[in-house]
Amino acid sequence: MADTTGPGYVIFRLGDEEYGLPVTTVNSIIRYEQATPVPRAPEAVLGVINLRGRVVPVVDLRRRFRGVAFEPGPTSRIVVADGAAGPVGIAVDAANEVTTIADDLFKPVPEGVLAPETARAFRSVVEREGSLVILLELDEAVPRSEYASSHETAEEGVGEVDV
Repeated sequence: MADTTGPGYVIFRLGDEEYGLPVTTVNSIIRYEQATPVPRAPEAVLGVINLRGRVVPVVDLRRRFRGVAFEPGPTSRIVVADGAAGPVGIAVDAANEVTTIADDLFKPVPEGVLAPETARAFRSVVEREGSLVILLELDEAVPRSEYASSHETAEEGVGEVDV
C-alpha cells in the first residue's frame, strides 16, 4: 500500500520546469511587481520590494539555475519564503498549487549530473502526473550571500533623506 501522507509543498514553474518548496517555509505568494534595483547586488538579485512594511529582496532563480534572465508575464508571481537571512522573494513564472506529496514518491537527485552548488540546492525529485518536480532546499538554492547584502543595503536606505 502506498504512503498517502507527506509534507506539503508549494509548486511553482520556472520556464518549463516545476519546482517545490516546503509550505512551512513559504510566507505568501503575491502578484509579480517590479523590484527596486539595489546597487552592487549580485546578478541573480532583481532588487527589493516593500511587503507589508518589510524590505524583501527578490531573487531570479532562473538566472541562477539556467543563466537566463527572468521575464515577467501575466501569470508571474513572487513566492516569499523564510531563508537563513530572513524573508526572500523568488520570481516565478507561475505558482501552480499547494499539495501534499507522499513520502514514497521522493527520489534522490541524480549524482554526477549537476554542478555541486546546484546539486545541493535540490532536496529531491518527485514524479507527478507524468512530469518531474524538483524539490528545493531554500538556503542552498538561494544562499544567504546572494540576498543578505541586498537586503541590508536596502534597509540602510529606509527612512534616510539626503540633504
